[in-house]
Amino acid sequence: MGAPITEAAAQRNTIVRVYEDRVELIGGWMGERVEKILHRDIADVRIQGLVNCTLQISSSSGRLYRLSRMALPDARAVKEAIERQKQKAGLYEP
Repeated sequence: MGAPITEAAAQRNTIVRVYEDRVELIGGWMGERVEKILHRDIADVRIQGLVNCTLQISSSSGRLYRLSRMALPDARAVKEAIERQKQKAGLYEP
């Protein structure tokens, strides 16, 4: 499975981990909810705000993941890691 490239925390005990082939959203008090999104299924990643940021990940199936109250450096690190991995796989043109 390997170690994550980057990891960040959001509101309501949500952890975002970016791996080489996927993004994992881990939620719940004991991490019982795990959602995996493959990089090829991610359509867009956006950051809103400056202090308590909201990271929005849009999937190609129309699902929108809103991760609120993130620190700006963490949100930027997650966005850059996703874009870098998509570019490596040939799925993203800057």
